[in-house]
This record gives sequence, structure tokens and C-alpha cells, in this order.
Amino acid sequence: MTLPVNLDAVSLPVSQNVLTLLGDTHTQRDLANLTALTFHFRNPTYSPTTGGVHPVEIRLICQAGCWHIHYITDFSYQGQGQDAELCKELDFNFLDNEHYLQGWGPLPMAEAKELFTLWQHNFLAYAQLGFFTVTVSGD
Repeated sequence: MTLPVNLDAVSLPVSQNVLTLLGDTHTQRDLANLTALTFHFRNPTYSPTTGGVHPVEIRLICQAGCWHIHYITDFSYQGQGQDAELCKELDFNFLDNEHYLQGWGPLPMAEAKELFTLWQHNFLAYAQLGFFTVTVSGD
């Protein structure tokens, strides 16, 4: 099932496959009573010592009766040993049209589009291979 997300004003090329994945993943709650949905994609084996598939968070918000992608954030461990912590590595903020890559800072739109297309392809491949445990929370 594809979630009814408005992509009219979205500056990044969101694949219908991502929306279908979200629709297939979300709990069958009545969307009419929610103002936000947050999807948490986690790989239980990801760790600061062995690496692995990064955790991802996708947040949708409902404004004026339409669902919109608020942000997509990819996290990675930063630091060494016990001091390692999960930090934002990639952050695509759709509502503010600001996109960030750790170590580079804010991305110009052309680079953000190219990076998002690559990231999205990899994310969908990892999801299809079953790397993620997914939880969904709603407000």
C-alpha cells in the first residue's frame, strides 16, 4: 500500500518504492487521527566496532489534511570504543529544503539530489534484503 504523501513541492526525487515500503510497514491505524508518523529502521547487528547497515528515521507530518515527508535521517556511530555515539550522518530535511552530510555540512541542491538518489537506492536494497527491524510511532 502506498501512503498518500504529497510530493508536489518536494525538491528531491522520492521513489514510489519508498512510499510503498512505508505504506506496507506502518501500523494499520486510522491516519485521520494522526498528525505525524515516524518510521524507525534499525539493523540489530549494527555496532560501533563491526559497522553494518546504518539506522534510518523517516518522519511524515500531516498539514492541512495532506501527508508530507518532514525528514529522512541516516545515523552512524561516531567516535571510538565506549565513547562512540549515534550521530546524524545524512539529513534530508524536506520541509526546510536543507540537506546535510556530516563532514561536508550543508549540501547544494544538485549534490543533495545526487546523494539522495544513491542513498535511496541503497536503502531500498537493504530493506528488500531484510536488514531492518522497523517500528512506527504516531502522534
